[in-house]
Amino acid sequence: MSRQDRRGCFYDAYVADPLVGWDPSITADVAADIADAESAVRALNVADASHVSLEGLARFLLRAESVASSRIEGLQLGARRLALAEAAIALGGEAGDRVAAEVLANIAAMESALELALSSARFELDDLLRVHRTLMDRSPAPELGGVVREEQNWIGGSSYNPCSAAFVPPPPECVPELLADLLDYVNRDDHSPLTQAALAHAQFETIHPFADGNGRTGRALIHVVLRRRGLAPTFVPPISLALATLSDDYVGGLMTFRHLSEPHSAERSAAAAEWMRIFAVATNRACRDAQSYSADISAVTAGWHAKLGRVRANSSTDLLLGVLPGAPIVTVESASCLISRSKARTADAVNQLAEAGILRQRNAGRQRYRVFEATGVLDLFTALERALASPTGNTRSAY
Repeated sequence: MSRQDRRGCFYDAYVADPLVGWDPSITADVAADIADAESAVRALNVADASHVSLEGLARFLLRAESVASSRIEGLQLGARRLALAEAAIALGGEAGDRVAAEVLANIAAMESALELALSSARFELDDLLRVHRTLMDRSPAPELGGVVREEQNWIGGSSYNPCSAAFVPPPPECVPELLADLLDYVNRDDHSPLTQAALAHAQFETIHPFADGNGRTGRALIHVVLRRRGLAPTFVPPISLALATLSDDYVGGLMTFRHLSEPHSAERSAAAAEWMRIFAVATNRACRDAQSYSADISAVTAGWHAKLGRVRANSSTDLLLGVLPGAPIVTVESASCLISRSKARTADAVNQLAEAGILRQRNAGRQRYRVFEATGVLDLFTALERALASPTGNTRSAY
């Protein structure tokens, strides 16, 4: 430790105000932004998906969301590298790639969050801990998974003390009560779905209840709210992709949310409104790009059908074409599970698609497993990330 790190100091820890019972007043333009964003989410969920299965598109968007949420935390990797690691793990081997393993855990945590959102009447603390446990399962510190912190943590500055931190969350003794209030709020319907998702996420990040993995868990909570409230029954837009692009606004909005005024003051409402505006803009953009890529995936699958000619409905080949958008790298075994067909019939379908140039054989993992890649889907995934890092957003911090 340096002399500076050994020096004592005073610091301020931020104790958030409760959400339950608070009704923020927002301006007409912010209310309109929220309404527009909610309309965009609804439109995404009723979009025509005639050329691609709903499940395939939903998996594609969830994958994009999980990768972006991990990228915000500094875990960066390409779509192909991720998919190859996923295939190796699915076959019982090792990915040989720590970053890929952590991002795959984030995908699993997102899936767990969506499942839990509808599995019971209430989303409880045990559910939140389960999501966090899944997220941390393949991290360097899995023992932190599902454990609410009992020590002070902080963001930025020195690793040894919070003296120069950018933000110091509530002391550990305040966390249980704040978490109880947050979960109570998540299970209510006092505000519109998008308002609730925005406030719940900002509050979670402010509480910072875990020693690690707070950002990704907090973004999974957005999905929980939107799914529970029925705003996004099929497709949750990849909001993290947009937030990654608008990274300076994202961090700035969260800092603005942490007001220093009275709990029911106009200043607190104004701070929350600024954050909600940023969140609504990110949601709108996520929906717009998701709609665009829904059309692109449909075009890719239409091209596949054109290559193959007539494909019998509900055949192994037809079913496999439907799941490839959400599972761009498959093995015969994994594809057999996805389409619920025998390995023999699935192998015939995989070979047919490989002969048509729709699938390409590759090797995955240290064990060099034989896997098959839907190149067109992986190219779309990469293009989606690049589009969201365009000059219309803030790309400096995102990539």
